[in-house]
This record gives sequence, structure tokens and C-alpha cells, in this order.
Amino acid sequence: MKSINDNNLFALKTIPVIVSLFGTLALSGCASGANDVTTTSDQDKNASIPLIDEYDAEMKSAHFISAPVIDKNDIDKEISEYEASYNMLVGSNEAYFVLGDETGEYGRLILFGLRTSSDGDKFIFKSFNNGTEDKVFYKEILLQSASDAENVFEVNIKVTGEQAEVGINGEYVGAIDIPKFSLGCVGTYNNRGVDVAHIDDISVKCKEQVLFEDDFDGNFANNLFDYDYAGTAESAFSPYYVKLDYDTKGKSLIVPSGFIISETKKDCAKTFRKEFDADKGKIESAYLYMTAFGSFDITLNGQKVSENFFEPGKMVFDQYLNYVSYDVTDFLEKNNTLSIELFHGFFDRGVGYPETATPWGKRLAVKGELVINYKDGSREIIPTDDSFKVSSESRYRSDDIYQGEMIDDRIGAEESGDWTDVAVDDVQEHLLNLPIYKKENESIACTEKLKALSVSEPVPGHFVYDFGQNIAGTISVDFGKLKDNSAAEGEVVTFRYGELLNSEQMVNSDDEPGTVWTQNLLTARNTDYYVFGKEKDKKVTFLHTYHGFRYVEITGLSNALDADALEALVLSSDLQETGDFKCSDEIINKYYSNSVYSLKSNLMDVPTDCCQRDERLGWTGDAQLTSLFAMYKYDAESFYRNYLKEIRAMQGNDGLISDVAPARDLFGGHSCWGDCIITIPWNLYLQYGDDSVIRENIDAATKWLDYLVSNSEDFLFTSGGYGDHLSMQNTPETLSDTAWCAHSARILAKMYKTIGDKENFDKYNNIADSFTDSWQKTFIRSDASLEGGILIDGAETETAYSLGISFELFPNELMDAAAGRLKLLTEYGGYIFYPGYSGLSFYLPALSANGYIDDAVEAMTNTSSGGLAHPVTLGLTTNPEEIGAFKYNDFEGNEYPDGRYYVSGSLNHAAYSSVATFCFTDILGIVPDEEMPGYKHFYIQPKIGSMLTSAEGSFISRYGKISVSWNLDEKQLSCTIPDESTCTLILPNGESHELSSGEYIYSLD
Repeated sequence: MKSINDNNLFALKTIPVIVSLFGTLALSGCASGANDVTTTSDQDKNASIPLIDEYDAEMKSAHFISAPVIDKNDIDKEISEYEASYNMLVGSNEAYFVLGDETGEYGRLILFGLRTSSDGDKFIFKSFNNGTEDKVFYKEILLQSASDAENVFEVNIKVTGEQAEVGINGEYVGAIDIPKFSLGCVGTYNNRGVDVAHIDDISVKCKEQVLFEDDFDGNFANNLFDYDYAGTAESAFSPYYVKLDYDTKGKSLIVPSGFIISETKKDCAKTFRKEFDADKGKIESAYLYMTAFGSFDITLNGQKVSENFFEPGKMVFDQYLNYVSYDVTDFLEKNNTLSIELFHGFFDRGVGYPETATPWGKRLAVKGELVINYKDGSREIIPTDDSFKVSSESRYRSDDIYQGEMIDDRIGAEESGDWTDVAVDDVQEHLLNLPIYKKENESIACTEKLKALSVSEPVPGHFVYDFGQNIAGTISVDFGKLKDNSAAEGEVVTFRYGELLNSEQMVNSDDEPGTVWTQNLLTARNTDYYVFGKEKDKKVTFLHTYHGFRYVEITGLSNALDADALEALVLSSDLQETGDFKCSDEIINKYYSNSVYSLKSNLMDVPTDCCQRDERLGWTGDAQLTSLFAMYKYDAESFYRNYLKEIRAMQGNDGLISDVAPARDLFGGHSCWGDCIITIPWNLYLQYGDDSVIRENIDAATKWLDYLVSNSEDFLFTSGGYGDHLSMQNTPETLSDTAWCAHSARILAKMYKTIGDKENFDKYNNIADSFTDSWQKTFIRSDASLEGGILIDGAETETAYSLGISFELFPNELMDAAAGRLKLLTEYGGYIFYPGYSGLSFYLPALSANGYIDDAVEAMTNTSSGGLAHPVTLGLTTNPEEIGAFKYNDFEGNEYPDGRYYVSGSLNHAAYSSVATFCFTDILGIVPDEEMPGYKHFYIQPKIGSMLTSAEGSFISRYGKISVSWNLDEKQLSCTIPDESTCTLILPNGESHELSSGEYIYSLD
């Protein structure tokens, strides 16, 4: 070990600051309670499997197989003429009554809506098919007579084939054209995020015969579907969970966001099976290759071939498919049975809330090959084809990423013997011959297991379990630990998930105190069901959905399960951890831990925004923000390169980058969001040192930058967008958007320099200069001064200064004054964390890089309302969507009385985790060198002030582990440089030391 004693002063010298520009990544941090960390991925075992192209290019011998479609015209019972009536109380917006076919939420639905407004009440008609709105049927009619003072409407509907006549409050509204279908379900719907409504006295009859009715006071019937569960149904919507409320006449049904649909026919997972023989003693190796429109679980001779989740994952399903591969050599016997269970996965379920949902297709299908290599050099390929059989009976009765899963242990393919011929290549034509590639990124796996810490019973029969940590994942339940289990076969247990518990102080509480709060889930129901079979002591795991939750509420059991009977499975893309950090301030440590869990929760094959509500989408802006933190915390190279492939696949012909990827429909073109195609490759290059990522993405990056130029006016981007999304200040959109244009152009120029293209380097440097000049001319005051302000009125915000400093938009002669002005704004603002999504990654580094490290730490540790660390003091274990998620004033600015508060948005969002990048880049001071990327050469320059007394952490680069530790009490800094790397260490007094591999200690005396 090399030891050097220096007399150091606490002066500051800056080096190039690397800041977070990317997407959502997952991290792993401290778990609450005694929790096991478990990795169950098969990543390592299957890493060396040959590509399928070595045996059969793109699986040409295989076919897509699916379950045959039942011709609905063969159904004897058709209900297309009937009458319906109900009473609905609508709040400040709108709500709908729903009629649908036997396939339920994802079938044909017609919606009869009521909208209240100061401009007059309206009747709204919508139709959904296959999960998306069929807008050809949309209709609005202004009602001539208003509802009563309480916004209660009496509605009567008469359906005859392709027409529905509607009457409201005694007024004949008119005849509406509708799609013809046979009635199979009844329900309600409400747009996401709007006020709840109430519905009562539902009646649906055909020629005076009751098809469906419910007064929600105990009188109900559902003759559209046989109730085949044990116990007594509680409403016509049983066994599904609904909430009732009291009104002046008794009870009514609460109409929340999203659909509530009565039970319809089972949507069981399809099971495909093939039996075959193999000469086990002569087998050298055996590999299974599989892709799907949907996701799958595979067993070979009763053994699961993988513990991964949602294989083969997310992708741009209409442009290419990814396949996964497994080494199954040890699974084979003489007589073999290959079984594939097919689920919805991310193909037609996890694709957005109803108003924007865009499923990739209509048919689930699977395609793959089993390749058996024999010792004599011969080979056998078993493809998916018409030799497989399929069963539509499965214990997995329904599965949905957003809505949840139902497991019915009375049902099973093996028990039913319901095996029929498969449909071959029965998928939409444009999906039939897509290219198929090996999945390059890590699969989703269980990365950690948490035991429930406590159980409570806030309402009789409602048992609430607390896992102590907000996560993305699912649960495993050991019913063998249920005392005095008297559950009958067919009895239903309901599991509801939430991030927070209701309380008396919560203004927008949606249930009794102590129960799970679900309002922020919007249209996602996040509810699982288990139906007991003959065995009462099974261990049950919901494997084909996931939820964002800390709490689980169980109903349907006569006794509570002990807390240790429940286990939460933390799900995330299975990335190798590379970074670690802690310091002397426990607030920062907790914020870091919260950031780790928020990122981990949003690594689901792609970077997502949130993990609980009805989005969970690959928003490029959220991805933009947090990728650098992810690249410090995890080996995220493959993960992000795969995401970039999806972004490129969706790019518009004009260069537009979608705001969400992957997604079926292209939309966006917004600055800061679309810039991910430039900043993510650049960060990958700096962190991992492989310039091929630049070559892969530079064409798409160039098209995007040209799109920005073409949509600008005199190099001001005025096309609109999200601006500084969710900021507590109003930074002009044109200011932040143009700043991002300049920044992206500058990075693109560097990318061209990296690959030796001087012509384009000069071109995009000049474009960056042009955006910078326009920014300066438009937003910098002619009488700029530290005291009076440097930016024009309306632009004096933390985000504006942070972007101007970090992107080097201020002229050199104003840079120091700009940094000083940012410090003043920070002080005068009480260290509230004002920046939103455009600026939040740059705020603390902009202070720190200019000598204001103590102000940066003060802002990072501010626990007052509006402070970055305020959610930490509330007991949150992840970062919310917005720092002001807990609101103590109403929408008119009046303080809520008696300590009451309103909770807004997601409580496990990736975006603000990007702030924790500061722990690595500034507190530890570890940053790569642009000239020698991938940490071939790097810098260590910790910013040390008076707010922290110590910090330590590490990062595993491609060359090995880099570690930094400093302690003011011990007056010592130590660092480790890996083999084949060199480092420039810049001490707090400004002294610079060139280091080769080894361990070093310096005095901070």
C-alpha cells in the first residue's frame, strides 16, 4: 500500500462533471427487516448457449402455435335484445355503465356515460374492442334537462341488435348505433384519475327475464354467468372485489377509475404439450429456444427450465422478436414431455391505461425449437408445429400485468384431459415472418425476498400485511401455515396491494383507516385471487403479474395468516451490482437506499416510469434521467443497449423519437425526452468504453438532432413539450427545451469526433453554438448581475441556472456569477428542491462543481415540506413521482386543518433517483475521462465541505473495483485503482496526483 501525507487545504478545483441523462435503472439497497437476498436468474448458466442460427436460422423449421378460436356463431345462446336501467351519481367529471360480450374487459364493450360540467350535462357513448377504444362509435349528446341537484341520473337503455335507445331522467336522448354482440357481462367504467362516482339499482332484463341485477343492499342476481364458487356471493359482481358506500337509500357501488366487469368465461392460460423419446445416454447437449407473442413458463418432464419472469420480455412486437434459450441437457429422459404455458405478458395487457392502450395483436402464440445434439455428431430438432396438443384449461384462470392474476386450484389441464389440435401460424399476417434475435439484455428475476414484518386487522376480516419496503414484485403465500383452515373447495381469497395505508388525516383516503390505499393506482386494479382446490395447504405464488406495493390486504379468510406465511418477491431485471455508497449523514444514506429501490422497481426489461399504476411504460424522459445512476449501481450495458434498439425501431421517418418505447403507436418528439437517443449512448460509451454503441446509434441520433433543428425557429425550440415536468417552479419551456437542444448537439458532435468524422463534428458543434447563441440572446438580461439577476423575468429558476451552468450555455464571463446566482436562489428558496424532470439531475452538480458543495448537501438533506428528503421523514422507502407528493394545502393554497394532507401520484417513481448519482460523481468524486472512456483513465475528485464528515463507496469498472473513502475526523482519504487503469486524483486543496493501479492513502490534514 502506498501512503502519502500531504498538508491539504479545502480548496476546490473542478473537472468535467458527468451528469445523469438517462433512463430508469434498477438498484439494490438496504432491505427492511431480516430479508434474504436471492438471485434466481438463469443468466450465467445459459450464457454460453449457441445461437439458434447455428442450427436453424431464425427458427425456420418452427411455426407459431396457438389455441384454436371458438367460432362464436356456434353459441346457441345469443342475447342481443334486452333492456337496462340504473341510477348513477356523477361527481365533477364523468362515469359510465358498461355492457359487454362474454370475453369481458378485453372483448367487445359498449359504454354509456354521463358527464357533468358548467356548460351542461352530456351523454357520452364509447365502444371498446380488444382493450382499445373503437372511436367510430363515439358520440356526445347535450342533455336538454339537467340532473337533480345531487347530479343523480336515472338511465334507461333498450338494446336491439345494432341500436340502443337511451332515456335519461325521463328525457328521450336518442337512438345510438352500436356494434352487435351477444351480452355476456355488465360493469362500470371511469376515466383514470377522475372523481369517483356511484351507481345503484342496476337491472338488465330480456323479455322480463332477469339477466343481471343488483341494488347493493343484498338483492342481486347474475344469470349471465354461473357462480361456481364456494360460499355465498356478496353481489352480482362476485367473486371480484368491489367497494360499496352508503347513500340516503342504503348502499351503492363506488365507480373508481378503470373497469369493473362481472365475471365472464375463463381466460385460462393455454398449455401446449408434446411427448417425445430421446436416447439419453447418447446426448451431448440439448438447448431449448423459445419466443412468443405473450410470455411463457416451460417445464420439461415436470421441471421448470427457468425461474425467470415474463419471458421473453418486452419488445417492439410488430418489428422483431427476441428469443430466450435454455440449457436443458440434464432435463431429458428416455420418455419426455415438453409443456409450455402461454400467458399475456407484455403483448396485450401491460400496454397502457384504457384511453391509450395499444395491444400489439389479438392472438397469443408461441414459437420455438428444442435442439438435441448427440455424441456421434448427429442432431435432432423438435420444432413447435402441428404435432403439439393444446389445452385451454389451466389453474391460471386469468393473468394481467395491471389487473392481477387468478389462480384456481380446481382447474388443471392434466385433470381435464381437454387436449385438442393446435392452430398453426394463426397470427396476424404482419407478425408472421418477423426477424428473430437472441435476447441480449438480462431477464426479469426475483432478486430479493422479503418477509412480512407485521399483520393487522383494521376492519373485521381484512388482514393487512406490511413488508416494510415498497417494491415491484409479487407474493408467495404458504397456506400450510394457516391455523384452523376450514376453507372449502372453491372458496376465494382476495389479495389487494398498495403503497400506503389509509388514515384519518388523509384528505383523499379511499377506505377505512389502516386498509390499503389504492386511489393512485388509477385504472390498475392490482388484485389477485386464489381459489382453493382439494389441497388446502399449498404454497401459492402469483407468477404472471406484478405489483408496486409495500402492503397487502387479504380478505376471504376466517383467520389471519401469520406474518411469516407471506413472502414478497422483489422483481427486477437481473443486473449485476457494481456500485455502493454510504456517508456520515443518515438522511443521505436513506435517500440513496430509497433511490436504489425506486430504480430497481423500474428495471422491468426496459426502464419504466413507475411500477404500480396503469402506466409502467418505457418513458424516454424518465429513462433519460436515471440511467447514469444505474450505470454506477449496476452493470447496465446490455440493458440499455437493448432499450436503444427498441427506441431506434420506433423512430419516425422524420427523425422523431417516441416518448415511450416500446409501444405500438409512435408519439412524442419532445425535447429532453427524445434526447435519450443521444445521451444514453454517450453515457454508455463513457461508462463502459465500447464505441460500437456510438456507431449503432449515431444515425438515429443524427436524425433526431436534425428533427430538433427543423422544428426550431432561429434555433429556439418552440414546438412545446413537457418542459420542466412536475417542477415546483415555472421555467419557460422554450428555455429548458432549447438548452437540451444545445446540449444534445454538443454531445452528438463529440460522438462524431469519437468515430473520426471531423466534418460532422464541426457541423454539429456549430449547431450547438447556434442553439447556445439563441438561448443567450433570448434569456440573458442585458444588465445581468449577480444581485439583480442574470436571466430575464420569469426565468430566474433553479432549473434554468442548473441547465445553463451544466450545459455551458452562459458565456465564460458570466459563469461564476451564474453559479453565485444559483446559490442565492437556493438560499432564498429555503433549500427547497424546485427543479422538475428537465433540471433535477443537474441542480446539485451545478452547485458542487462551482464551490458550493455545502449548499448542495443542504438541499439534498432538507427534510421540510418541499425538500428533497421530506419523503424520507414520512417513512417512505422509495422516491415519489414528485417531491411534493404529500400536499398540506388545498388547490387554492389554503392549509388543511388538523394536520390533514392530500397524497398525489406514484410513491415509487424512478425519476428522482437520478439525484443520487451525485453520491458517486461528487461526494465520492468518481468520474470517467472522455478521452480514455470506460475508466481506462478516470478522475477522483471528492467535493468535501463541512456538512459531511465521511463518505465511502466503490464502483466496479470493466478494469476492476474502484474505491474511495474519506474521513475528516481521521483526516484521511484512501482510494484503490484497479489493474490496467490510471487515475488523476484531485485533492480538496487542488493538488493533483497521477496514480497507477494500487491502494493509496492521503492525509487531509
